[in-house]
Amino acid sequence: MSTRLYDDLTQRLPKVLEPRYEQLYFENGTLVPTDTDLIPGAREVAYESFTEFGDADFIEDAAANFPVVNISVEEDRYPVFMVGAGFPMSLQDERAYQNASRLSTTTMLDRFQRRMQAARNAIAQRINRLIAAGRQALRFAGTMGNESVPIESTTFNPYTADFNGLVDFNVSLIEGMTDNLVTLEPTTFLVNSDYIKRLMSVMNVNGTRSVYSYIKELYPSLDIRKIKETNDDFLTRNGVGHTAGHDRFMLYPNESTVLHRHIESSIAQLAPEDYIRVDSESLRKIYPMFSCVTPTIFDYPQDCKYISIPKR
Repeated sequence: MSTRLYDDLTQRLPKVLEPRYEQLYFENGTLVPTDTDLIPGAREVAYESFTEFGDADFIEDAAANFPVVNISVEEDRYPVFMVGAGFPMSLQDERAYQNASRLSTTTMLDRFQRRMQAARNAIAQRINRLIAAGRQALRFAGTMGNESVPIESTTFNPYTADFNGLVDFNVSLIEGMTDNLVTLEPTTFLVNSDYIKRLMSVMNVNGTRSVYSYIKELYPSLDIRKIKETNDDFLTRNGVGHTAGHDRFMLYPNESTVLHRHIESSIAQLAPEDYIRVDSESLRKIYPMFSCVTPTIFDYPQDCKYISIPKR
């Protein structure tokens, strides 16, 4: 059978199999409030920070020593980083792309757009890892590894504890966040799949309620979310300083007044034509794409907490 006849007998389905990607919760603003207010070309973001000092006290009539309260003003500055990736187009690809309309085909156009989308996907995945874990060499602090956030280390083993032990442990973590009566109530609890499975599988003595359902009943607005970025393996692989053999969970208010990051309004932009690199030796062009981002900025790190737990 000739190749042409074989093709004529082949039914082509109207679909294209695309790669699947995990949810990029750190990059897409789900886990870190994200503002699209970054000005193109900015190298840093900065804002003023006030500190109050002094106190009021009892005074006498015509007192000479009057208690004074004053303020000091500092400036908090955070760098802007650029994350990029390029995609290639060969000479023949470029020629075919320019003549796609004459040839009545969108194949080359689709391939150009798909290469661009592949670069966007690579940038988004890299940003997600950076926002989660950071990069120590660049002093890019990650959400899961900020030195200003308090750490609670425990020898408690949730994988051997019973119903009451697990409930008491989680309630103690949550309630301990607001002991100073200033810290905002936590809204998000980042854990891993082993931990959330444990919460769901351990039942009370009557077998009518799991630890997970009881905690959700006590704290209905608390988002208990499983992510791989809390795992010891991920933290180690990405250079996040933590206790070896321990997972790191995070409890925090997901509020922009507590933590935030900043990006430009245009995400994963194609660089201007003047910056397209021509590789004359291989007869191809490299189209650069980029995104500009800040690290996660913790304005009130004491409102957040890392919990170091022995991994399963």
